[in-house]
Amino acid sequence: MAIKSIMRVKLMSLFPTLRSKRYLQRILLSVTLLTVILLLVTAFSIMYTSERTVLSVQQSANEKVLSQIRYNVAQMNEIVADTAQTLYQNNDVKILRYSKTDDELMYQRITALDTFVGTSSFLHSIFVYNGHMDRFYVGNGNIRAVKDPYEKKFRSLISDSRGTPKLRLIPVDLDDTGTGSRKVDFFSYILFDPSSTQGLDDALILNIKSAWLFDNLDLIAREDGERTGNAYLMDGTGQILNADSEQERGISELAERLRPALGSGQSSGYEVMRIGGTKEVISFMKAGVQDWTLVHTQPYAEVVSQVQRLRYTTALLTILFLALAVAVAVMISKRLYRPFEQLFSSVVSNAPGEMVRGESIRDEMAFLSGLYGNLVDRVKLADSSIAENRWILKRFTLRQLVQESGLRTPAQWEKEARENGLAIDASGGYTLCVARIDDAASLAQRGDPGEQRLFHYAISNISEEIISEAFSIEVVDLKPDHLVFLIQRRGEGSERLIAMLGEIQQIVKQYYRLTFSVAVSDTLEDSRELSSLYAKTLNQSVYKLFYGRGSIITAGMVAEHERAGDLTIPSDLERRLAEGIRSASREMLDASLDRFFELLRVMPYDNCLHALSYLSIVIKRTVSEVNGNKLKPISTDLYRLHSVVLEQETLDDTKDVFRQLLHELCASRQEERDADRNDFMIETIKEIVQANYKDLNLSLQSVSELLKMSSVYVGRLFKKAEGKSLADYINEVRLQQTMLLLEKGDFTINEIMEAAGFSNQSHFFRLFKKKFGTTPREYRMKKMLS
Repeated sequence: MAIKSIMRVKLMSLFPTLRSKRYLQRILLSVTLLTVILLLVTAFSIMYTSERTVLSVQQSANEKVLSQIRYNVAQMNEIVADTAQTLYQNNDVKILRYSKTDDELMYQRITALDTFVGTSSFLHSIFVYNGHMDRFYVGNGNIRAVKDPYEKKFRSLISDSRGTPKLRLIPVDLDDTGTGSRKVDFFSYILFDPSSTQGLDDALILNIKSAWLFDNLDLIAREDGERTGNAYLMDGTGQILNADSEQERGISELAERLRPALGSGQSSGYEVMRIGGTKEVISFMKAGVQDWTLVHTQPYAEVVSQVQRLRYTTALLTILFLALAVAVAVMISKRLYRPFEQLFSSVVSNAPGEMVRGESIRDEMAFLSGLYGNLVDRVKLADSSIAENRWILKRFTLRQLVQESGLRTPAQWEKEARENGLAIDASGGYTLCVARIDDAASLAQRGDPGEQRLFHYAISNISEEIISEAFSIEVVDLKPDHLVFLIQRRGEGSERLIAMLGEIQQIVKQYYRLTFSVAVSDTLEDSRELSSLYAKTLNQSVYKLFYGRGSIITAGMVAEHERAGDLTIPSDLERRLAEGIRSASREMLDASLDRFFELLRVMPYDNCLHALSYLSIVIKRTVSEVNGNKLKPISTDLYRLHSVVLEQETLDDTKDVFRQLLHELCASRQEERDADRNDFMIETIKEIVQANYKDLNLSLQSVSELLKMSSVYVGRLFKKAEGKSLADYINEVRLQQTMLLLEKGDFTINEIMEAAGFSNQSHFFRLFKKKFGTTPREYRMKKMLS
């Protein structure tokens, strides 16, 4: 009682501990589940293995039983064969076989047969066939009294000497019934002389009791006096010979299930199958006698009955071990949890108060994870703040060194570079590069200010990684629209640096679908001159206007433009340009524009801008002059031309703007000329119709021939201008003349028709009514009355 009380107290104190300590619960569950799984796997393995083992042992036992049965069947068959040979050579039997008449000793011979059958334990009867007298002599008084069905059966067996089986045990069913199983009344063993071709002259038939063979099989199939299985004989046709009528259905199914295995040529086998609703262990073996097969069946439940008891024992032991395992798991879990509990208490007691209050202690591991995450976030924030401050100081120092380099001595430069971790020093060999992203205006129009910063960051990282392989480099964004590369080459040539810049441009273009241009300065040795070098390189970068997107502009390339001096635009080029606008000659304008931009490409930057502005002024002035002489001015927006030109990044873009504008002016001038020419043509056609409307043959064809033009062209031109066909216009002119004649004259309708050019009265009446809504006579009457 005291032990039970102590156990109850311990269990009651364990449950609150488990509820408050989730990690202990996890340990306990893990250990318990692992133990339970191991126990269950072991138990099921024992059960499965034991069943397989029992079945294997039973298979071996069944094979031994079948081997014994096979031996007994062979011995019985030998006994029957020896008995048959002895009788066949007996003198009395020979007389019965060969005699042609009965004599006074015939009864004694038959009595001798009866005595021989009576003294034998396995003989059912003996039939001796005499072919001369065509009669059977029967050795067994009981059978002799009812011999007719026997004689009928035997006559069918011995009717054909070649088809009659000889020296074999033949199962005989007098009624010929049975399906999967076969009822056997007795076995017949026939001896005869097969020399006759027409039939048998004589035969000896020994009939063996079927029970003699079947009881022997049944006796061997018993074990320890208890029936544990059945033994069957199956013939070559798959029929069971020794089945009871009560087993008919199951035996038929057994024969059907075994037939495929026997047909495949197996001499022996072992299977577990369900027969007649009962699971059976089936063993079979060829008998070695005739074509018989020995079959042994045993209920599966009887075979594995010992296994069932073993299973129950195993299950009981498993339950006991499970209970013990749970108790052991509790003890192990508490020991495993103790170091963790001490660590957890130490962490909670030493953590900052605000961090502990910010976390809910529902689960020890979850609390520690949250606490660790909080600490990591704080450390990252501190590291990020320190790194950001260092970057800000480094960026500030670089900006000052580039923009205010004259305020520092080389010694001060060296000190600040070292303190801020710069990759360059005050030893000279400086090269400045100014990088500008191409089409920066289109990027700004996308409305994402962070996109350009992202591209600057990518260009900076790629440039530092590539150029730092050979030179010292620092990158800083002094203004939002460009980056500055401060490179220290220390006397090396510029060819390698330009090659690296080209590689950077290719990588950025490949991965970011972006191009940028770079202006590269000359080498500078004095760090105090960096500010002036930056200003010069910044002015140098505007020469992207001449060299296009993705260009690398060196100081030598800019010097070539500076040497061109004050190059001006020839006045004859200006006149040709103005004449091309007036004459709408696209060829003249293209030639003049090409020549103009050839001159621009060698000018200094400022002179180029002045020339572009002057070109805009020339175009505006010429268009104004053309519009001053026209009633309908050219509708082209020239007010924003100057600002649009200045927005272009390259001369090729600027040239395309001017070319498009000049082509639009040419197209406008050409449309105006075409319109004037068409108006003149329409007026001429109308004059021809007004003058010749009385001509009955006036038509589109006659007008076209008169103008010496295609009728299709004239008809299309007239309809496009007037919105009606020329034939409709001719009819309108004629109808107007008929209306005037009806109002003012006393002409008849036929006279009016002829005077107006109509030749068909019904056609005239139809057109008139369609036009005025009334007939000519009604129209005249209305006018007279009004």
